[in-house]
Amino acid sequence: MEKIHNLTHDFSKDLVTGAVNSIRSKSRLLGKVATSIFTGVFGTVLIVLFLTTFIRSHEMVQYIPWIIAFNAAVTGYSLLQKTRDHFKNKQLSCIGAGILNIITAYSALSMLFFYSEGEYLLGLWGFLFSLIIGVVFSELGALLAIKYFNLNK
Repeated sequence: MEKIHNLTHDFSKDLVTGAVNSIRSKSRLLGKVATSIFTGVFGTVLIVLFLTTFIRSHEMVQYIPWIIAFNAAVTGYSLLQKTRDHFKNKQLSCIGAGILNIITAYSALSMLFFYSEGEYLLGLWGFLFSLIIGVVFSELGALLAIKYFNLNK
């Protein structure tokens, strides 16, 4: 009877330990993904704020999709750099991270321009253009990371 008790105790202990380790692993992965996304968002906002010191906001709106595209590529590269082999479909996960980056950055910039200029400078067509170009560039960042990490193996 004592052997059965020890066996069930060890089994339940291993089960709980495995569940805790699984939760920790998933939370670390979520933290890595969030870090990659917010790195791109922060980079976009920082570059735009820097450029507003030299260029008026109305003139700079035309450059924002390209700034977002560059930072979407950084997000795609950074995601694969941090997670390496955690995702089965690396390119699709980078596109998803790029889309979240674009939505967050565009929302932040829209609020920033509204509170500083008193009007919305970024419209729906600019958002759609930024979304399309950002998806393409996040994919290119993912492809660059995949090639780079395959060369290092």
